[in-house]
Amino acid sequence: MTEAALVIKGADMDPAVVTQELVLNPTSTRAPGYDRWDTSGSTDGRWRLEFDNDYSRDFSLQMDALLSVAEDKRAQIANLVAQGYEAILSVYGFAGHDGSLPFTAEQMARAASIGIPLVLTPNLNER
Repeated sequence: MTEAALVIKGADMDPAVVTQELVLNPTSTRAPGYDRWDTSGSTDGRWRLEFDNDYSRDFSLQMDALLSVAEDKRAQIANLVAQGYEAILSVYGFAGHDGSLPFTAEQMARAASIGIPLVLTPNLNER
């Protein structure tokens, strides 16, 4: 399973404000506060737009979709960051048994040009 996502988070965020600014409907949101499912201990609110296996089983297509949205919404994302929100490009995937997430040089250049962090989170569960 792989996933590429645009994540906006903040300590006192209202996910509806992010939706209005980006003019995009998220795939998931979370209001600030304790979340028993979040093992990181973060209490930040979150707004996520995910491209996962429901979008495509091809990671390259997931990544291209994420990058296209982030490039298109670059100014709005910068405005949210200026308001104190944190924005990241989040990539998640299984890393065991020689698993890999192939990024093309073009995708890496596109991600770098957007100007927000790219965070890779491997899934190391044994299967």
